[in-house]
Amino acid sequence: MNRLFFITLFLFSLMMRANHQKLNLQNAVQMNLVKAKAQSLGSHQGYCMNIYLKNLSNDSLIVIVEPGRRLNSLDDKNQDILIVKEEVIFLSKMEDKWTKVKGYCCQANNYSPPQDAKYDINTMADSGLVAVARYLNLCNLNDHVEQQAIWAISDKKPTANIADKTDSLIQPLRKLVANLKGEPLPWYTIISRTFVYRSGTMENFPQLLKGKLNYSNDKDGYVTLFILDQKGNPVCLVRNEWLKACANENYDLNIPIKGLAKGKYTIGLKSSDKELAKKEFEI
Repeated sequence: MNRLFFITLFLFSLMMRANHQKLNLQNAVQMNLVKAKAQSLGSHQGYCMNIYLKNLSNDSLIVIVEPGRRLNSLDDKNQDILIVKEEVIFLSKMEDKWTKVKGYCCQANNYSPPQDAKYDINTMADSGLVAVARYLNLCNLNDHVEQQAIWAISDKKPTANIADKTDSLIQPLRKLVANLKGEPLPWYTIISRTFVYRSGTMENFPQLLKGKLNYSNDKDGYVTLFILDQKGNPVCLVRNEWLKACANENYDLNIPIKGLAKGKYTIGLKSSDKELAKKEFEI
């Protein structure tokens, strides 16, 4: 009797598994197998969106929500959200379900969406955003770093903004983004903070410039660290210190840059009689 029961259970399990269709959300929508919509959980990053799926078919479904899908805000003033983490959603016959998904703003100049702001499922984003989303799907970086990577592609923000204290873990992501943008990998990084105002507008504030200046100094003496704007005017911190004679040394930069406006700058080292090193950076 027990043997017959287990055989019956096994066959039933196989039958149930056979009825499952596994497909990505794009195909499920196009084939009218699911009804789909989304709404905001009240933020612009992380697990900030709720996706609703209703199975319209007579079979169970396994629906894969793809990284790289761009959720479209129905209110044009709110930001679109790029999904970066794959979600596998199981739906029995005619079942409907809400599922939290991970995504990030991909319209930095729009408003951070309020709670319950409505979105449609839309389609996959352009190839650059899809590539970054698929990379982030395999990672576990902090929200700030992942958001800066998205904005570097979607809003052409500086690649150097993809930065954190654990910088070595982020270098492959920076290389990917620089390659997608067709630009050299920045020699520096900028630690920044993003502030969300009550209105929903956002602003990114640079905090620190980090990097290395390679220099040679043929004699002991005082050197000056300087930062110049595009007009050649000195700005921000100017530091004087004693350095010994050396060849091919790295000067470590960890420079506060709060208050510097968006634009291009030059940072360098000079002695009393010559320039030892100079590089450009952008905020």
